[in-house]
Amino acid sequence: MPTYSILNIFLTEYMEIGMHGRTAQRQQLKRKLEAGISIHMPAPRRIGKTWTLNRLASDLAADGWCAIEVDVEGIRTPEAFARELCKRIEAQSTLKAKFEAHFSQRIANLLGGGFGDRPLDALGKVDPLEFLETLIASLDEAGTRSAILIDEIAYFFLHCAEDDPKGANSFAYRLRALEQRYKNVRWVLTGSIGLDTIAKQYGIEGAFVDFETFVLEPFTTEEARSFIRDPEIQQQFNHMFDASDADFDSMFTQLGWLAPFYLKLVANEVRPAEPGADGKPPIVSTAEFEAAFERLLQPNRQSEFAVWREHVSKNLPTALRQIAMHLLHRLSETPDGEILDTLLARAEQAQKGATKRQVRDVLAILINDGLITKCGDRYAFRSGLVRRYWHEYEAE
Repeated sequence: MPTYSILNIFLTEYMEIGMHGRTAQRQQLKRKLEAGISIHMPAPRRIGKTWTLNRLASDLAADGWCAIEVDVEGIRTPEAFARELCKRIEAQSTLKAKFEAHFSQRIANLLGGGFGDRPLDALGKVDPLEFLETLIASLDEAGTRSAILIDEIAYFFLHCAEDDPKGANSFAYRLRALEQRYKNVRWVLTGSIGLDTIAKQYGIEGAFVDFETFVLEPFTTEEARSFIRDPEIQQQFNHMFDASDADFDSMFTQLGWLAPFYLKLVANEVRPAEPGADGKPPIVSTAEFEAAFERLLQPNRQSEFAVWREHVSKNLPTALRQIAMHLLHRLSETPDGEILDTLLARAEQAQKGATKRQVRDVLAILINDGLITKCGDRYAFRSGLVRRYWHEYEAE
């Protein structure tokens, strides 16, 4: 193989592993799990949280772990939670025989036998929390280091608590007991809304004190440039291109939110003014990036951003949704944002009885979601692009 080809392969792998592949974060997470630490990994929407969780599961599996991934968005009851976890455990072919042997013995002792030939056959015959503990205990006894990686855990507790506050409380503290009792099983909890705020809202904060917080941050400017320049990522764009570091950084400043989804969104709208030379991709400037922003803000592109409105209206606690909308309308008016006292006055004007604590809780959720940020004493939209969209199409 020619030397230049080997070098190109090395550089491509380095960009994936060393720059924007979240390798350092994955290694840190794996080291913590190996040390017996269970983790809460809050991460805003569109940041690559699920991608990172998938890669972490692969990293663990490659080192002999049993990594079980469960997405619980849309699940509202402990029974449905236990059912989904059981399905995911059964799907682990290397673990299935050992797990089912331990599970069969435990559930037979619980029921006195006769539950059928599949673990899920027993779910309707026992309390779902007892079934869940039987699952985790059987996994622990199987003798393989296991990690349960649960995506969108805060959504589950939000909807569960709205339907059944006592049931959500019982489930949360049972989950803590399982995490403490069965040491061969580690947990990674993640989600795109703030678990801390939801737990505070429904009085279950103590259930998560043993989970170490590991915040997954957006890309740095170096990682963002590496991401866009990655040959595999470039293949996904309408037009392949490159730019100077300075022009990339200018675009990043306007975008403000260096998450893979929005980097791709902007890059896909870049239309180079001139063709490339000598087989290289064309070089674009700030003007082409600004034109991409303008295309994204046309009326026919609103669906690209509507997920934020849906997120606020559907996934915040009921008492806080209207407050959140009023605060976002105010914040969209200026890129510089507002101080807390101004936002509190706006909330009280828009919704009689709104309290300072409620406003603080809403702001905490919106920061965790990545929709806004706090710099000094001012709150502002994190993304200039999303702020411009909100001001034009959502604000009242």
